[in-house]
Amino acid sequence: MMLSEVSLQSPTIRRMLKVQLAITVGFAVIAGIVSGEHGAVSAILGGLTNVFASIIFVFVANFGLQRTRGEGLWPMLRAELVKLLFIAVQLGLILKFYEKLVLPALFITFFVTLLAWRMTLLTKN
Repeated sequence: MMLSEVSLQSPTIRRMLKVQLAITVGFAVIAGIVSGEHGAVSAILGGLTNVFASIIFVFVANFGLQRTRGEGLWPMLRAELVKLLFIAVQLGLILKFYEKLVLPALFITFFVTLLAWRMTLLTKN
């Protein structure tokens, strides 16, 4: 993917978000069957953590790339740092406020959607 292609209109970014959402729904169904309602909610929270972080990444990267005319890696690095901070805040809030959290459902879905981000960006079509 070219640096200038970091936007929500990019087919790669759209595909990545769809893959993350599909994984989230699939794991929520499985976690719901295995662990009940709180397992499903935990899986949804784990998956949506990365979906929202991915959207934040796109907006921060796109803003930086517009200002630098698509040149340099700093906009991408800044977007990655903002994304990581956003993930940390989201996970911290989930762990603090959701008392009936099912940790395996949350973290398995989180890690699989995180891997989907990387794998989708590395594959073509």
